[in-house]
Amino acid sequence: MVYVIRTVVFLISLLPLSLARGLGAIIGLCAWVVKTRGAKTTAINLRACFPEKSGDEIKQLVRNSMMHWGMTLCEIPVVWRKGKKSLNWIKKIHGEELALQGKQHPGGVLLISPHYGNWEMLGYWGGSQAPITTLYQPHRRYNLDSLLVNARRKTGATLVPTNARGVAQLIKALKRGEFVGILPDMEPELNSGVFAPFFGIPALTMTLVQSLQQRTGAMVIVSFAQRVPGGFELYLTAPDQAIASDNPEESAASLNRAIEALVTISPEQYQWEYKRFKRRPEGYPKLYG
Repeated sequence: MVYVIRTVVFLISLLPLSLARGLGAIIGLCAWVVKTRGAKTTAINLRACFPEKSGDEIKQLVRNSMMHWGMTLCEIPVVWRKGKKSLNWIKKIHGEELALQGKQHPGGVLLISPHYGNWEMLGYWGGSQAPITTLYQPHRRYNLDSLLVNARRKTGATLVPTNARGVAQLIKALKRGEFVGILPDMEPELNSGVFAPFFGIPALTMTLVQSLQQRTGAMVIVSFAQRVPGGFELYLTAPDQAIASDNPEESAASLNRAIEALVTISPEQYQWEYKRFKRRPEGYPKLYG
């Protein structure tokens, strides 16, 4: 199975970006038609986060979201193969002045990139701006560790594990004035997160961003790479001042607000198939069956 997956990933990586996107759109459309588990989770999340939308609007958004999920799936091998040359696909950078400020900030930059659009592009772009260190969680399924690690190291990134030693290395990188890349919207362990609203729904949210910011004074940039014809547009935004709060709940709420603001730009490109609200506060009913 590992050999088959690696072969498929390699063959997809040889495609032009437009064909990879077309293939991905077909895969996503098929997933929507047969109502895969991901498609069902997407529908649940979208109904919960956009209660004002009609049933037909949600149905169309689920369809488009699954197509973009497929595009992301097939784009990533192409981006990995291209490495830093994929930066030529960046058409525009919104908020580029934040990057210029960040490179001069003595506390370094926390480059926060949710699972939205093509987050691998943010890794390559961040690595082109400054030395970058990113957290790495072993990909246990199908033993794809080496594939992912080798691809991300093409950015010049230093990958560190999701443990105390890894966090210590993140702190050192920030104190050197470097970039640290974090994917913020995966559900953490209970002792590593707090519940904060995400589209009005309590979501267990990591406290790592608040902890790193408090310990280093790092500048926080929340970003995503939007899929556009022929390439990508990068959005760089600054969260509100509550991100630097001593209160973990207030900081986490600020982080989620910043992600929300970006998601509303192109909601179909967010990865809604992830069970973001799997853990619920006491007394709340389960959202997923």
